[in-house]
Amino acid sequence: MPSAQVPLWVPIVVGLIGLFGVLGAQLVAGWREDRRWRREVAREDLRWQRERERLRDERRYAGREEAYGRVIGLLEAWQWVLHPAKERVIKGRGSLEERMRRELEAIRDEAREALGPMNLHAPEDIRHLMRDAVLAKVRLTRELLGEERQPDEEPDREAMYRLYRRSLELYYAMRAAMRRDLAIDEPGEPG
Repeated sequence: MPSAQVPLWVPIVVGLIGLFGVLGAQLVAGWREDRRWRREVAREDLRWQRERERLRDERRYAGREEAYGRVIGLLEAWQWVLHPAKERVIKGRGSLEERMRRELEAIRDEAREALGPMNLHAPEDIRHLMRDAVLAKVRLTRELLGEERQPDEEPDREAMYRLYRRSLELYYAMRAAMRRDLAIDEPGEPG
């Protein structure tokens, strides 16, 4: 009986196929690992980018909140000084006491210092509203102090009263825009 002998080339071919199979599997596994690693790095980069954006947004919000609070506080304080002056000059047809003059001048000067952070942090529409509200109070203050007229000239009390009302309207519009910007008045909340 003849013996079954395998030709020499068959084990060599089988060995080469096995070697190529192992090498191919390693290449495919390496390629998959590289893809997984790139996806993981991209996900991590995106997460860090979102985290940086969130922190930047929080800082911006905090900056706006502080700047808005400072300007609101200043304009409220200014209103507390303007109201008795308005009552005395416009309604009472009198003149300012020296103490009132000093308070008006001091609060006007204080306004210059509070506007810097506001101009830095606030969006353009709110900066314009703030500028209009402050300028209205400046004009009213100048009128009450008599800086816009001759010393012997009688004040136009009707025009001053209109300035007073306009300064309040502009202030309220600015304050409402700030509250919307900070999302303080959420929809559905009682106002």
